[in-house]
Amino acid sequence: MTGERKKLVVIGAGMASGRALEELFELGPDSFDVTLFGAEPRGNYNRIMLSPVLSGEKAYEEIVTHDADWYAAHGVACRFGESVTAIDRTRKRVVSEQGETPYDLLLVATGSQPFIIPVPGHDLPGDLQTIEPAANAPAGTATNRAETRLVGDRQRCLVSSHLHIRNIPPVPPRA
Repeated sequence: MTGERKKLVVIGAGMASGRALEELFELGPDSFDVTLFGAEPRGNYNRIMLSPVLSGEKAYEEIVTHDADWYAAHGVACRFGESVTAIDRTRKRVVSEQGETPYDLLLVATGSQPFIIPVPGHDLPGDLQTIEPAANAPAGTATNRAETRLVGDRQRCLVSSHLHIRNIPPVPPRA
């Protein structure tokens, strides 16, 4: 490398991109100007630990893997809450809701979408796959129950058990 910093755009602000950035900053701390896009309004946190946040065993701050200070210390331009809508590989630009961002190198680390079993109620609001609804769910009580979609995967089974621990009964799906 000639000393000129490359423009690196990272799409996805999850655990995979967080680990990739750690490695890049360790190997070449002054090699990249990084712009990080994430659809969620927050940065990197350990999604596996959402259930303990919901149960009250952990606070959100305890599952954050990279906080605002970490991003700032590494000069990462964070674009949280902003989705990339297109990639123009010919012109080397990503297109987001706010316009175009040029890149020299592009890392797509968006994770995956879970399969949702198409049972009645599968499309109700209240999915606990991200921190936003999970962080708000402990406010629910037996008289103020969160309508929560809990169908299918392991994460939802864990969330269900933590709702039970907090005495928050499930809401039956509406047809």
